[in-house]
Amino acid sequence: MKNLKFLHVGITVSDMKETIEFYTKYFGFQLNMEGRFDEEFLRQRRVLYGLEDGAYSDFCMLESPDGIALELFQFQPQLPSKGENGIWNRAGYTHICLKVDNIFQVYEKLKEDGIPFFFEPDFRGNPDEHWVFLKDPDGNLIELQD
Repeated sequence: MKNLKFLHVGITVSDMKETIEFYTKYFGFQLNMEGRFDEEFLRQRRVLYGLEDGAYSDFCMLESPDGIALELFQFQPQLPSKGENGIWNRAGYTHICLKVDNIFQVYEKLKEDGIPFFFEPDFRGNPDEHWVFLKDPDGNLIELQD
């Protein structure tokens, strides 16, 4: 497939405004589009979404500086979060990875703002490449690399 292009990742969030602020403030994403999937739209696609009557979802697209997008959904009604870390040996997505210019600078800024990390930036095999993991406001894992 010559013309294959990665477009976006979809993430369900509990607070759209908080998540938009997080990704725009810390990683330079830009809000490109907002909308709503109303009850009728979701009902017609019940086989995909699996939601009961009356459900709806606000959504938006955030675009990274290099053009990759996050599609955020905030459904009503919401189910409670499991509150667990990703299970790495269970099939499914585990995290997104973002490349940053200076991982130590980004790490310090986020840490100053109270964002917790799993460990401090560490080597990824050679002294010029580092990585670290954190969570977004809903607990979705983010890997940072430089």
